Amino acid sequence: MPIMLTVLNNAARAAMYEHLSTQVGVQVVHAEGALHALTQLERTLVDAIVCDAVMPEMTGAEFCSVVAGDQSTSRLPVYLIPGAPEAGDHRFVTLPAGPEVLARAFRHLGVDMARYPVPMNTRLRPELDGQLGSPGLPEFLNWVGELEFSGHWMITVRPTGGSQRTGHLAMSHGKVVYAEFGGRSGKAAILGLLRFIEQHPAAEFSFFRTPAVPVHDAAAFTQSTARLLIELAVDLDESSARLA
Repeated sequence: MPIMLTVLNNAARAAMYEHLSTQVGVQVVHAEGALHALTQLERTLVDAIVCDAVMPEMTGAEFCSVVAGDQSTSRLPVYLIPGAPEAGDHRFVTLPAGPEVLARAFRHLGVDMARYPVPMNTRLRPELDGQLGSPGLPEFLNWVGELEFSGHWMITVRPTGGSQRTGHLAMSHGKVVYAEFGGRSGKAAILGLLRFIEQHPAAEFSFFRTPAVPVHDAAAFTQSTARLLIELAVDLDESSARLA
């Protein structure tokens, strides 16, 4: 069984990546920070590393340099997840992030694409898909929330002349329990995604219905989907007013 080391600041993201990885037979070892990761590498033989580009002890680039400089780990591929723009990392507009990074790691580990889990398996038929416009993403989220469905959302935004960006949301019994986009997690990820869609309207979505999602970012999502969307709408209006 291949082993992947994750070094992720957000506990919910680490839990989601482990949840998706175990479905394809990849064992996950998690480290809390770069220094802990280096200790883990001394104890455990791993086959790939997924880590944040922005970490408390050192940057992702510095971590990569340490890994590459050690003969015992120099063979390992390190897949970086760019940080959010407000953290000073603007590469998220050109580099893959989120599930795209995990898919790259799976490819290196030899996982058959046909075995990729929802929402990464593009061969599976979604319960709902289409272009975003009118209605927009909030309306679709609210509708599925009212139906109390569980599953995963993939939202792809295609900027003109730029690389596509993908957001990943999860619902359990109609309640949003997880989100990541552009280096952000939680509520900030959805807000960042909605802003990005405003700037680049060419966006599409797929919703894959599944049993209840076992991952819950409890620190970020405590309210119903309807209440969450109201709060996001207020935040979006306030941020738009500041930029005007």
